[in-house]
Amino acid sequence: MAAVQNVVIEAEADDYEDDSAIDSSIATSTSSITSSIMKYRVENGRTYHAYKDGAYAFPNDEIENDRLDLQHHQITLTFGGKLFTAPISKEKRLHNVLDVGTGTGIWAIDFADENPETKVIGVDLSPIQPSYVPPNLVFQIDDLESNWTFAEKFDFIYSRMMIGSFADVPRFVQQSFDNLTQGGYLEMVDLSFPVKLNDGEFPPDSAFLKWSTLFMEASAKAGRLANCAQFYKQQLLDAGFVDVVETKYIWPQNRWPKDKKLKEIGPYFAFQNQVNLTKVRVGLWQLENLSGGLEAISVGLFTRVLGWSKLELDVFLAQVRNELKDTKIHAYFDIYAVYGVKP
Repeated sequence: MAAVQNVVIEAEADDYEDDSAIDSSIATSTSSITSSIMKYRVENGRTYHAYKDGAYAFPNDEIENDRLDLQHHQITLTFGGKLFTAPISKEKRLHNVLDVGTGTGIWAIDFADENPETKVIGVDLSPIQPSYVPPNLVFQIDDLESNWTFAEKFDFIYSRMMIGSFADVPRFVQQSFDNLTQGGYLEMVDLSFPVKLNDGEFPPDSAFLKWSTLFMEASAKAGRLANCAQFYKQQLLDAGFVDVVETKYIWPQNRWPKDKKLKEIGPYFAFQNQVNLTKVRVGLWQLENLSGGLEAISVGLFTRVLGWSKLELDVFLAQVRNELKDTKIHAYFDIYAVYGVKP
């Protein structure tokens, strides 16, 4: 992988006679790069990545990182305890695996622990990952919207909850295809807007429905569609992937289903090819996920793109949170898991 940023050290010819001067220059330059990456932008009381500032609309602070870790467990529960849905045999040796937008690195760490013979690379714009990780795992700060320059190809590329991250999703899919080994898998997992209803109607002047509509509007204006997951299957096919499978799940927004046992932690329904129905439990996880992260995923788009004030947004989001908890509103989001194989 190329370095995060190229450093050009200019020196006169006679400077090369003093190795200590060279070492000092390199150390100073490296320190400067590290400092600039770690100097997060502060906006509306939240911190945001410094590298490629503005490319990602969501914060990277501790509150958001806790939510991302919670979301990891929610998704793992969704997949029946599995880290991915692609039918990769345990007998298949995975030499190199890429975790796209690794975030806190929790998926990469779990995967590396379960596959100690596999080299795992987690890439993100923010250096928020822990220092102590499995020896077969490395984290890199880079922008995967730029040209990829990995030294080796991957056997598996995993992209999860990257909604709002890629302005050009087909380009990401194509770069993934080009950087996979023959027989390698790409899997993409994402939530898709808008919010939907299982039955009934949203209340008149619903704040939740308005928020969903405005979130989609702001995302579109920012050039990053909030319903991008609906197009993943065709985009994989267009890039040349074969054996492409799309599995659609739904996340109820709270514990509105009637099943008493499932209501304890919320229900979950999975539709594979919109035919086979299975039940899992994640409703309360989704309530905590969205209610706790509502400001995080809203503030950047609403203030930067839609021009709202922070105070105006705070009042509005309080109304949205009230609806999120209302079990009379049978709302849910679609979740897509799409994978394909490079022939």
